Amino acid sequence: MQIKILMVEDDDDLRDSLHGYLVDVGLEVRSMGSAERLAEALSDFAPHVVILDLNLPGKDGIEAAQMVRDHGPTGLIMLTGRSMRDDRLQGLAAGADHYLVKPADPVELEMVIRNLVRRLRGPDTSANSAESDEWVLDARHWQLKAPGGTSISLTSAEKFLLESLMAAPGQPAARGALMPPRTQGEAESDGRGLDVLVFRLRRKVERECGLLLPLRSARGIGYVFAGKARLERA
Repeated sequence: MQIKILMVEDDDDLRDSLHGYLVDVGLEVRSMGSAERLAEALSDFAPHVVILDLNLPGKDGIEAAQMVRDHGPTGLIMLTGRSMRDDRLQGLAAGADHYLVKPADPVELEMVIRNLVRRLRGPDTSANSAESDEWVLDARHWQLKAPGGTSISLTSAEKFLLESLMAAPGQPAARGALMPPRTQGEAESDGRGLDVLVFRLRRKVERECGLLLPLRSARGIGYVFAGKARLERA
């Protein structure tokens, strides 16, 4: 199911920039310059998440946030230039799930959206049927086969990560064992590259097959593949 985002932001340049980025990464986005028609948009569009500026013409962000909360179980992200502690507390008290300060990092905003939607949806059970809940890694052809039969092409780093984890599903693997040996110019091997790699892989799998990849963080260790897995190397 495609994630639906309603963005209420009166800065035209910022709104257009974020709208374009979020659409490019596979989200369905509707943007507005004010909250005057927010109630109508909530009813007609039924977004999963609303991104809301506090400083809006007409109805301000606090009033708009109450409208979102009255609408139902919709995620709410405050995105504003107001960074003082009292402003953050006011936004959170109004029902915001997250409070982000401008200038907005589009990648960070995307991560917040996807994590919020995952939490709101609750545990995923769509891939847990008795006959079709197995994930298969075709290591020879760099393909991940999801339950239901969808094949997802992998990069070398993604294949290395999944091969390391799916060889022993349910067993946590240390962070240092989950990235390929460093090669010159391979940015994914640097710093927080593993976390970025995992995030991008989860996003790609969800976008291409509609399922959540059962790849979980193992606190203090690294990551673990928490689903049924079969590794094909031949």
